[in-house]
Amino acid sequence: MSTKEKGYFKSRKRIRKIKMRISSLLFALMFIFWGMYYLLQSDLMNLKNIELEGNSYVNKSEIVNISNLVINRNIFKYNLKEIKQNIISHPYVKEVSIHRKLPNTIVIQIKEREEYAIILYMGSYIYVDEENMVLRVSDGYMADDKILITGIDFKSFKVGEKVEAINNDNLNLVMDLLKVANMTTIYGMISEINISEKNNIRIITFDGSEVLLGEAKNPTYLMVALDEILINLYTKNIKNVIIDMRYEGHISVKGKDTRED
Repeated sequence: MSTKEKGYFKSRKRIRKIKMRISSLLFALMFIFWGMYYLLQSDLMNLKNIELEGNSYVNKSEIVNISNLVINRNIFKYNLKEIKQNIISHPYVKEVSIHRKLPNTIVIQIKEREEYAIILYMGSYIYVDEENMVLRVSDGYMADDKILITGIDFKSFKVGEKVEAINNDNLNLVMDLLKVANMTTIYGMISEINISEKNNIRIITFDGSEVLLGEAKNPTYLMVALDEILINLYTKNIKNVIIDMRYEGHISVKGKDTRED
């Protein structure tokens, strides 16, 4: 046999070995994929646990109900995007993320909207978050629960949607006041904020004092100044007064019996 023929046969033999290796590899991959498919479709992957993280106001049962998750259904048969859309429809849910945790668990992580204030309207108490989103409506409320906002004229309101008020600018201004107040010590002293008068927002404290804010154009200055005033009055045990802050650079404190309109 010539050298050329020997080289030819060696080349054919090498090609045959390569083909066999490729065939073996493909067979192994098919076996692995088939095994994985069988495993993923097996009862081992049926939903057994639903883990909920980040909830405070919302009960787990509420989230499970609106998610449409069913125990003992394969976790890969669920469309996580659809489940997310179902859960985000809950008024208290601001953000949600969902992932599968093998072999049989779905984890739901939520960020809740927090009750920020209560709006009194036609005998109903409307709980809203800091973005004016309506969280729930109640027939009553606890006096020390959240700050009560009165004097709002509504266009409309619906649970799960933002408040549409006729005096919406005043409502937004009140929310700005509350954000600043929440960073001071006076938040817990405020019982009510009234916005019925267009150019005179009023605060009523738990000890009966009334604060006249006028147009309240500078929420930060007003709340910081009011914080100092209320603390000073509290230390002197002075209650039931009128604090007039309507005029920039001039603040007066007087008894209610000397009130001037």
